[in-house]
Amino acid sequence: MTLFTFFASCPALSEDHNKVRIAGSAWIGDAPTWVADREGLFNYNRPSGAPAIEVRLHNSGMEALMQLLDGEAEFALAATTPTALALIGALDENGPGSSSLVVLGSVALSNQSHYVIAPAALDIESPQDLGGKRVGIMFGTSSHYGWSRFSAFHGLDAAGVELIDMPVSEMSSALQQGEIEAGVIWQPWDLELRESLDDRITILPMRMLYTVNWLLLTREPFVAEHPELVERVLRGYITAIDMIDANHERALALHAAATGRDDEDLSAMAANMLWRLGMNWSVLVNLGTQFEWLATWPEYNHLPIPEPGHYLHGDSLRQVAPDRVTLPDYLQTSGYRDTRR
Repeated sequence: MTLFTFFASCPALSEDHNKVRIAGSAWIGDAPTWVADREGLFNYNRPSGAPAIEVRLHNSGMEALMQLLDGEAEFALAATTPTALALIGALDENGPGSSSLVVLGSVALSNQSHYVIAPAALDIESPQDLGGKRVGIMFGTSSHYGWSRFSAFHGLDAAGVELIDMPVSEMSSALQQGEIEAGVIWQPWDLELRESLDDRITILPMRMLYTVNWLLLTREPFVAEHPELVERVLRGYITAIDMIDANHERALALHAAATGRDDEDLSAMAANMLWRLGMNWSVLVNLGTQFEWLATWPEYNHLPIPEPGHYLHGDSLRQVAPDRVTLPDYLQTSGYRDTRR
């Protein structure tokens, strides 16, 4: 799978100038996106003639991010791993600091959403039992980085594990057909596997080994040309998260209706989530950690590790909710612009 074809031109708005597109996924971390969409929060008090904001569903944050990078969406939500990969890819093509991709804030946080799952019949009962096995993983996603932490912690780096790159949507079928013995899966894709194997599975959690930030991204030129649209999106997220906090069951029902998931399953996943729109130290540290990890890849070990602050744009969020921006200016895009003057 080619991860680094990220350089298609991105129009300021879609060809249909009456629509702005947000690319999201069915992951529970994206619940605010679907609540805001279903409740019309992104288009609340939309000025006459202003573009409507619509949400589109994709299988993963990686796919959603590709929509933004290919010019098929104006906003996308993704974890820090595919975000860092996009930035590294752009740097590799155009030189350090040349990417126009920016992070507007973190929408959600979780450290309990990723697992290694195997059919119970294979008697994989501990991480050490994965030695010599074929493990499915979607390269370039949060599960890829999560596996790196998991395998290092359990001493699997030299255990002969064969990693098979495949979309997460294909792992259930691959496990049933014996193409892989285990898969690195995140919610809600584990539900498909549970159903197909009648819950006869072994789960090896990555709990506490990896914290996932769910990031809202756009292009810097879009922010400069359409600040009112960016602020409308941010207000929609803040209101949606307030609604989740106030009426959890209704919010999950909205998410379920949008993504086709079961309310009870989503409720169990939601227990592991922290929703809050912010530009904070967690975003900075997690993105920086991803860059350091990517610097160990043969494709990138010749590159300098980028400064994550080059891509953290908190100015728009500060206009909407100043208390949500807790990073100092010098660690955000505005500070780096001032430094370069």
